[in-house]
Amino acid sequence: MMLFLCSHNNVNLFDWLNESSLVEQPFMLKKISSNQLDLSSFAKKEALSINYYKYLTVDLSAVTNDSDNFKIALQSIQMVNPKIKFLYIDIGNKMPVLQEVIKSLGDIPIICTSPDQDTSQFKSEVTSSIQYMPPNKDTEKENMNETEIETTPKSELQDSIKSNKKEYVFPDKDVMVAVLNSYTKSGATTLSINLASYLHSIGASVAYVECNGDLDHLDKIRSSTSGFTAVKENRYDRNGVIYLKSELPEGLDFVINDMSGTIQDGTEIDALEFISKCNIVILCGTSKPYELQDVKNKIQILEKNNCKKICLCLAFAPDYEKAHLVDMFGTKNVRVYFNGYTPDMFKNNVNSEMFKRICQDHIQEKINDKMLKLF
Repeated sequence: MMLFLCSHNNVNLFDWLNESSLVEQPFMLKKISSNQLDLSSFAKKEALSINYYKYLTVDLSAVTNDSDNFKIALQSIQMVNPKIKFLYIDIGNKMPVLQEVIKSLGDIPIICTSPDQDTSQFKSEVTSSIQYMPPNKDTEKENMNETEIETTPKSELQDSIKSNKKEYVFPDKDVMVAVLNSYTKSGATTLSINLASYLHSIGASVAYVECNGDLDHLDKIRSSTSGFTAVKENRYDRNGVIYLKSELPEGLDFVINDMSGTIQDGTEIDALEFISKCNIVILCGTSKPYELQDVKNKIQILEKNNCKKICLCLAFAPDYEKAHLVDMFGTKNVRVYFNGYTPDMFKNNVNSEMFKRICQDHIQEKINDKMLKLF
């Protein structure tokens, strides 16, 4: 949750965060707009009442305090709210004196790019600032972790980890997930197995189904990977995940349908009808410029065939390109995600945050015998 202290001109500057896949959703934004922002007065009257915000963003163009009072106000708010993360906006670098005050308080990023001049760069600066962690905090955290590991007996540490493990409940049965490639070898099989492994790790019953048997991906994976146990013909088990070939099971929490190579030019009517009825549709691709047109083409095919909600997962996207890619592909029907490199497709924690967001409508977290929506 963010509180944005802003000028009237910049009141809509962060509205896009409410629906952006660049930040964790839901992203709640509250705005207090004024062209005469007295931060000293705000610190005296409101500092104690904003402790539930995660971020406090100050638009320097609205501040009326001189540098000394500005610094004292910031320090007062920080003292009362040590967990709040501060962000600062100075579009066009028009407030150098206040910027110097901020820099004297630590290594804190200041967002200066105008969205009117470069929207992608502006969004990249905002998301980088939100995700930014000052080096000294990282060091303190690492030192605390090292101390805890050295001083805590192994048995107590294991008990602590076990007691802090989250429990999830899956209210829907047979949640159908379709995973497609934008083009050949764009990661659908790896992501499908990665997703199945993650869902099983949080307690879901899950099956992976190879829908395009002509590729024989499952047979090749079994022959090169240990741990597969044959249950019956074309049905296998590995670490609690069921693996099937062209057979849809019933009664499980999730069924991950690997549809690699199934959709080519949009003439695959039966397959597209099946995909349109799935609860979750994931389209895999990368951010390489020469492959983006293939991504666009597949999105158009899916939308033309009544797929209303598409999760576009792009791999190998550099941070400076992410805002641009969200602008390019993100719509009310398409949510853009960025998945990490997964050399081991059975790893269950590589893309866990992304998978939580994709499956959030079908996962609930159990806390004190009460059900709580994951997000």
